[in-house]
Amino acid sequence: MAGQEVRAYNFAVGDTAALVGPSGGRLRGVLVTAAAAAAFTIRSGSATGPIILQLTLPVGWNDVYIPNDGILADNGCFVSAFTGSGNVMTLLIE
Repeated sequence: MAGQEVRAYNFAVGDTAALVGPSGGRLRGVLVTAAAAAAFTIRSGSATGPIILQLTLPVGWNDVYIPNDGILADNGCFVSAFTGSGNVMTLLIE
């Protein structure tokens, strides 16, 4: 989807599970600063929507870039789980 604007949205461990960013779009990447081992689940639209990305990451700076056109999140990116202590993620959504 060339020409679309990519925006960054932050989400921290301890934040309430929620829709992050627009109500529809493409997930292009996730950046995670992990003070402790991290795991997260992103679903499409709601806590019961289909899982679109689920990862476990080590301590440190983690870049997760999604190739080609990214992952389509018709109903938006809902962060349903994010674990660790002091961890912060940034979702890159187009």
